[in-house]
Amino acid sequence: MSKIEKLQDYLKSVATSAQPGDRLPTVRSLMRDFKLSQPGVQSALKALKDGGLIDAQIGRGTFFTGAGVPLTAPTGRVASRRGRSVILLRRPIATQRARLVMDRLQAMVMDGGDLTLEVGYSDAEHARHVLQSLPRFDACIIQNSFEQMPVEMLSALRRKTDNIIVDGAWLVGTDIDAIGFEWGRPVEHATRLLLSRGHDEIHFLTTARSFLANELGLHRYRQLREEAETAPFLQEPSLIPALPSKEFELAILERIAAIARSPSPRSPSRSRKAMLLWGVESGQRLRAGLFARGIKVPDDISILLLGRSDIETERDSFFHLVGYSALEQAEALYARLKSRWEDPQAPYGLTFTQMHEVEGASVWTATP
Repeated sequence: MSKIEKLQDYLKSVATSAQPGDRLPTVRSLMRDFKLSQPGVQSALKALKDGGLIDAQIGRGTFFTGAGVPLTAPTGRVASRRGRSVILLRRPIATQRARLVMDRLQAMVMDGGDLTLEVGYSDAEHARHVLQSLPRFDACIIQNSFEQMPVEMLSALRRKTDNIIVDGAWLVGTDIDAIGFEWGRPVEHATRLLLSRGHDEIHFLTTARSFLANELGLHRYRQLREEAETAPFLQEPSLIPALPSKEFELAILERIAAIARSPSPRSPSRSRKAMLLWGVESGQRLRAGLFARGIKVPDDISILLLGRSDIETERDSFFHLVGYSALEQAEALYARLKSRWEDPQAPYGLTFTQMHEVEGASVWTATP
């Protein structure tokens, strides 16, 4: 499908819910959002004008005519229709996991006969500006990538749609659906696995940036540090003041190397060290960086990743991993979208996806 056809399909889907006189986005905003030239946007608008869906008025702008509004059934309910409009709102800088979830979700929505518009935004103010140029749509799925969402941005979304679904467990306690995961259970599972394999010095390295899923992981790890059974083996968590990036990768490499080389506070001669590690995007780069620093895994230190079970580049067919499936996240988001359309009055809430474990060679096992 060409960019012009994508714009036409999107505007046709919006026309099904637009009221007569609703203004279209400006040509400039459509050029930006759909990566089209001005002649390309005008070509798409001409097709809609020829179909009677829009009308251009000199000096005033372009408006929906209301010709695309679905007929009302005798019961007063809107007749069922296909081709609903879904906005996928995301930050332009995304992780592999974020990109995979969004691509899979977009494919499922389109396979279901509905239409999507993916909109990138740089910050909350930019998002509000973009939303002002759009008519109402049937649903919005937000992927915010660890950033805070101001109330003003949420209000702008509320004016455009009745159905908001969040990718991730970071916006809860309001009339919004959220599908996500938390790192508390994986942290506990991984910690007990490392202890069962004979490790007597366990570290946890993650970001210092605050977001709900990570805070739940840290909270559970700190609880384990207070329990008599596990407390002697768990060290103070190491927090990196950055999100996954080149800076983050360099910081974790230096931290792992320092821990692997340092003598154990409990038993310097026979300590078995291990690291719980969140935020790795490339297992290959992690292995190469440790090799360059003379660190052997798992001989010098075991490493267990907290990550995505179906993104092979994270574990590089080597690292042991506990975490969640990106594809299952997309499927859960789509299932919630469909259920919300089927039952708009259903309670809102947060749904957690299932935890997975993938075996790897990066964790040492004690000899019986």
